[in-house]
Amino acid sequence: MKTLVLQSQRPGVLPAWQRRCCDSVRAWSKLRGYDYSFCGDELFRPLPPALREKLRIQPVVATDLARLLLMGEALRSGYDRAIWCDADLLIFRDFEPSDLDHSFGREVWVQGRDDGIHSYRRIHNAWLQFTADSPILPFYIDRATALLERVKIPVVPQFIGPKLLTALHNIVGFNVQERVGMLSPLCMRDLLMGAGPALTELTSVHAQELAAVNLCASYVDKPSDGVCHSDDDYSAAVRKLIAPNCPL
Repeated sequence: MKTLVLQSQRPGVLPAWQRRCCDSVRAWSKLRGYDYSFCGDELFRPLPPALREKLRIQPVVATDLARLLLMGEALRSGYDRAIWCDADLLIFRDFEPSDLDHSFGREVWVQGRDDGIHSYRRIHNAWLQFTADSPILPFYIDRATALLERVKIPVVPQFIGPKLLTALHNIVGFNVQERVGMLSPLCMRDLLMGAGPALTELTSVHAQELAAVNLCASYVDKPSDGVCHSDDDYSAAVRKLIAPNCPL
């Protein structure tokens, strides 16, 4: 299956840990025999001009739609399958994507509550996979575009990403790539310590062994659940994940 793996990041100097994330996706693409493409602000080129202007103050939301349009262009250009990986997604084990017409990443968000650790099971768009004959991509583009045309800005950053996807998933049941997960701040804390209840919860909820995780760059230096991780912590987490004795 002729496959293109896509990534994007706005121009600027990436921290070392995020460069390693991008390198891991590039290396995995090469190992699998897939084409790879990395772009900057040209990602926003396919956006309708009116929406591009409307979302100028919300680049995260604009990116969520632009990636879909870019994947659609790739599939129309002759690729059988397009895969999107966020720039803060690390692939630390080889795995073979499904040959299904679509899949989304699995989000198991682990956080603290008064009664202990709790996880929320959703889907995310840090990993997207569509084939040329998938009915899901045009449907997703159509509904996301319609919502953004109607809504008053600003909206929550996850508006057409995890929030919309999870709402639809709860009704129609999308295909989920269980091998691509997400690390909450509590899970990263446990990873850095080598083990812990949050990490145990994460791995127990996933239906398959993890091969990649979104590290959530938006939480760098942002307190959450009593922890706050620096770029150095993220670099240490990457080293833990790519080590032979990775705890995941």
